[in-house]
Amino acid sequence: MSTKLNILHFNDVYHLKEQSREPVGGAARFATLLKEFRNSFDADTTLVTFGGDAFNPSVESSITKGLHMVAPLNSLGIDVACIGNHDFDFGVAVLRSHIAQTKFPWLLSNVVDPDTDKPLGGGKKFVVLNKSGLKIGFIGLVEKEWLETIPGLPPSKHIDFIQACKDLSAELRDPNGPHAVDLVIAITHSRLPNDIILARGCQDEIDLMLGGHDHFYYVGKGCEMKDGWTRQSIDGDQEDDGVKLVKSGTDFRELSIVECEIGESGGRKVIKKVEVTRKEVTRDVPPDAEMETTVEIATQEVSTVLAKPVAYTTTPWDCKSTTVRSSESAFGNFVADLMMYAYQSCLSYNIDCAILCGGSIRSDATYGPGVITLSDIREILPFEDTVVVIRITGQQIWDALESALSKIPKQEGRFPVVSGLKIEYDPSAPPEKRIRNLYLTERLPPTPSDDDDTSTSQGSLNIIGPVDVNQTYTVCTRHYLAQGYDGYSALNRPNTEYIVDDEAGIILSTIVHRYFIGLYYVNAMRFNKSFEERTRETVAKAVEKWKGLKKVKRERDSKGHLSRKSICDALALSCGEVVDIVPEAKDELDKESAGEDGFKREWVTVSPVIEGRIVAVTE
Repeated sequence: MSTKLNILHFNDVYHLKEQSREPVGGAARFATLLKEFRNSFDADTTLVTFGGDAFNPSVESSITKGLHMVAPLNSLGIDVACIGNHDFDFGVAVLRSHIAQTKFPWLLSNVVDPDTDKPLGGGKKFVVLNKSGLKIGFIGLVEKEWLETIPGLPPSKHIDFIQACKDLSAELRDPNGPHAVDLVIAITHSRLPNDIILARGCQDEIDLMLGGHDHFYYVGKGCEMKDGWTRQSIDGDQEDDGVKLVKSGTDFRELSIVECEIGESGGRKVIKKVEVTRKEVTRDVPPDAEMETTVEIATQEVSTVLAKPVAYTTTPWDCKSTTVRSSESAFGNFVADLMMYAYQSCLSYNIDCAILCGGSIRSDATYGPGVITLSDIREILPFEDTVVVIRITGQQIWDALESALSKIPKQEGRFPVVSGLKIEYDPSAPPEKRIRNLYLTERLPPTPSDDDDTSTSQGSLNIIGPVDVNQTYTVCTRHYLAQGYDGYSALNRPNTEYIVDDEAGIILSTIVHRYFIGLYYVNAMRFNKSFEERTRETVAKAVEKWKGLKKVKRERDSKGHLSRKSICDALALSCGEVVDIVPEAKDELDKESAGEDGFKREWVTVSPVIEGRIVAVTE
């Protein structure tokens, strides 16, 4: 007699609210559908699984660092999830905090901290659940490619997913071991070709794969489709010779009902049959009232966070269309620089330049000097396509920039915004023949002043040499431009190679927000370090004072020289203990900077400038 196991699977959710085109999705309608099918099955036979990517990328996530997704995910009754690449977008510490607030375990079986050998970000190597009278081992496996494109990820060890699968399956299935599971199910966050490679390489180890990362709907050829759905051929499925794999689209638009028939073969439990029902979340599905409330609260939290200062600028951010669509701008330079350096630390390639366009800057307003809020950043950079890295020829760069300058004096969105480049062009020359010189540049580090420990001033530009049209370069740009839109067709030629593609990239507003988060913490650490030196001096002086007092038999007077708390804090700091800003340090900051906003202002202040990157010349 066979056993039934039912799994409700989804993956890659970025927006809580429904969208305009069908299937509209949205967490509230999705919750209705999920509850409907969960209630239609016996609770003891049913699981809910999630294939990763919830905490980014979206404009909302760039504001809350993904925190607004925690409560909605908790409301869905998820049993187990796999960490996705974009869940790391705001760093390991933020992800660990989010995971600690969710009510279900997250898996990351083959990416570990080399110092502890534990999964990165608070994940688990495996989870064992009991359903339908079966012990089921879940493992979470990811491809190496996306791990190599996450900016700021600390040193970590990626274990080959096939080897990790074989090792964990053996451990979990061992009949004499502590787990002795009946089935092993892998939740993955990888591209389809890698999922197929894993499935074929671990046919005896994995009973079923539930995927993520790809945003299309896919059911492997080892599964049967129900309710009239037909399997569509997808680029990359050529090696699928019968894998049991389900990928469930994106953005709460689809729910996969995976019905498994369990039998026995060779003395062990196996999944004999997998039937998959694809349910689209359309306007015909009524929203769940409880989830609507949860989403509304999360949206209100986004609005609250939007109003908070995130940065301060000493120079104006001129984001007017008349400026960014016709000339070099200080803010454009700032954003292009962040684009260029965002992926530099995690790629084996050196990024040569960044190309953006003035139409990416949308607010048509000026900000500062003064406070910059997250709402301002959202207004300025509203688009949600990601920043990608491509390998193209110098000729492609030249042709793309010729097109970008071709409409001058008309104010067109294609006008270039660049980093790592200097363009000299003749606006009076015929279109497509305007560039006179095109150089690669590098930034020389600033020379800090003695009285400015938190300086974020820019260094000077140094010309490396002319762009060689026959050489290949690594370029950072928006995915929209890499696809050839807005006049940038030269970026989208058959030879264009993606190093970081759309699914692995980070949206531009997130890159800007991450920069200010990082700037704040780096400068806060620098201040605390400075204060530690002063406390060490205090301890040394106190010790010498007490020695002197002891010699003259006046120990009773010693307690008046430093408070007990001051001594404890000073000793903790002198021993290298990591502490928040200690009260004495904050008092000093209050005196120097007029309160909390004052010292925060010092730590996140920028001064973008125009540097002569795009220069009009005449012959």
